[in-house]
Amino acid sequence: MSGPVSWDKGDGGDGSAWGQAGGDTGQGYGGQGYGGEGYGDQQYGDQQYGAQQSGTQSYGAHPYGAQDYNAQSYGQAPAAYPSSGSYPQQIPPTNAGWAVVATIFFWPLAFVAFTASSNVTRLWMMGDYAGAQAASEQAKRMGKIALIILAVLVVLYIVFIVLVIGVAASRSTS
Repeated sequence: MSGPVSWDKGDGGDGSAWGQAGGDTGQGYGGQGYGGEGYGDQQYGDQQYGAQQSGTQSYGAHPYGAQDYNAQSYGQAPAAYPSSGSYPQQIPPTNAGWAVVATIFFWPLAFVAFTASSNVTRLWMMGDYAGAQAASEQAKRMGKIALIILAVLVVLYIVFIVLVIGVAASRSTS
């Protein structure tokens, strides 16, 4: 076969879905292509795809049998991160529920509460454990302050209603 081969969809005579243009031998995907073996055929001798060539080193091997004395085996903690438990084992709660409470009861505090709540995980992943704990406590504190503000406003409203009713009752009797 000479010249470039173009492929088109169709029956090339061998029952395959792909054949060569011009009704050639019908070699499908993996057959003869540009002047040589097709896709998937053996190339460069009898070497299998992915097999290591003779005379080459495997990935990570040191030349001439040298050992890397700084290497660690799998399962060991790196030297930079001590395994003695110098960091907290559990991420603090995000207190997103308290942020929702702040939204419902006193929305101006919700901005601070949601920002702090969303920063907990990010700070923890960056290794700022104290910052993550502080953000968690701030979200909780904003939710509780919103709840207290609502309670104070409800009490003030009840006192106002009682005073209005009392003043109206005293004016109607006089």
